[in-house]
Amino acid sequence: MATFRYPRVLNELVRAEKDALVKATKPKNGVGAFVFPCRKMVFNYCERSGSSNPVKDYLQGEAVKFAKENPQIEVVVQPRPSRHPIIRAFYTNGAQKAKCLRKVTKDDIPEVVKSLRDHAGYKQRRWNKYVISDTPSVRGIFSPFHVKEVHQISDMKSKH
Repeated sequence: MATFRYPRVLNELVRAEKDALVKATKPKNGVGAFVFPCRKMVFNYCERSGSSNPVKDYLQGEAVKFAKENPQIEVVVQPRPSRHPIIRAFYTNGAQKAKCLRKVTKDDIPEVVKSLRDHAGYKQRRWNKYVISDTPSVRGIFSPFHVKEVHQISDMKSKH
């Protein structure tokens, strides 16, 4: 029995549409791979200011280690004359967050960098509902404690 085959031109068209569809999809968490929320960190400091000394020490010592441990994050160091040092983090959702390092010691800077790295870029908001769902239930959240009658497997067998 002969099998039906599409013409070569039609196969190429289908392949081209699939490739265009794959290129058009945006990367999302849970679809193929994990997308890290923080994409870029910018360290701004003043070369002459005393408040920038801990930041300069951090950049000379631990910033290279941080950049090697987190290759998914672009690390940029920029001088910012006559201003206090800051770290700005840019996230994949378009948000950015800045943290001033004016009175921060050298030992506290890795904690600040870690908190900016782990932040998702969304504003904190209060959740009023316990469950977030695309299809909310009319009856609410199921709980086994709301059931009046307790059924057991042995009860089901005796009825038949």
